[in-house]
Amino acid sequence: MYVLSYGYFLSDEVAVVNAANELLDKIILKQLHLMEEKMCCELMIESSINNGSFQLAKSRYIMGQSSVSMTRLPTECSAEFEASTLCEDIIEDGTKQLKVIKNSGGITVNPMRWFGVLVPQNLHKAQSIFQNSINYVVECANIQLKILENLKNIEILKKYISSIKD
Repeated sequence: MYVLSYGYFLSDEVAVVNAANELLDKIILKQLHLMEEKMCCELMIESSINNGSFQLAKSRYIMGQSSVSMTRLPTECSAEFEASTLCEDIIEDGTKQLKVIKNSGGITVNPMRWFGVLVPQNLHKAQSIFQNSINYVVECANIQLKILENLKNIEILKKYISSIKD
């Protein structure tokens, strides 16, 4: 038996339910913080893509329409190459996370060379902005994984509370 400050006695079952409800409140509050982080991260992705696209448009204006266009991109008939950036799964704090790594093996290609040898600085800026946006995408995916883990914990805790009350 537990004593409240009001002088009433609680059974062990009620105390366990109260503790479980407090834990549920904390998990839901954490869920709200994670959702806010995810929205901020998505805004950063959108901002990065807009800035990168703006830099590409400047490059196209400087170099001319035909220099930075779809015709310069590789097709199915082009030589095979591997991505310069990859993601790998890691386990951090007991949860699955994604991590950005550079591709060390295989044939990687610098996409900047598709547009010539002397490219404007705006094209280099666009490349670095888009590479940085990959980090935001991975961060957003990691937050989404935490949100899904929290949802599982919320459902488990709800089932536990309902099983105690029954």
